[in-house]
Amino acid sequence: MNFLIVNQDTEPKDPCNGAYIEYKNSKFVTIYNHILDTYGIYTVNKDWSFMFWTPPEEYIHPIIDWENIWKEMDYCNLGYKRMYLYSESMNGPEISFYKNKL
Repeated sequence: MNFLIVNQDTEPKDPCNGAYIEYKNSKFVTIYNHILDTYGIYTVNKDWSFMFWTPPEEYIHPIIDWENIWKEMDYCNLGYKRMYLYSESMNGPEISFYKNKL
């Protein structure tokens, strides 16, 4: 009798902890920076999908949709949607959140 052993997580990864994106020949991890209240993009040289959430295919192809990735991660972190400004400059994509004053 032959058995097939599959080593696979049964629970999906949580977007709160960060995201792993593989695009073309590049690998990225994006995580939340609590001090700056924004998300950073880091180029990595190995597959981190075992640790971080992998966004759905429509967030990655045909181009990486950083805005939707960060919106989903932020909602997971805080439990509500925040007002933000998303932009792309020569330094890459950026997201800034508005501070609510009560």
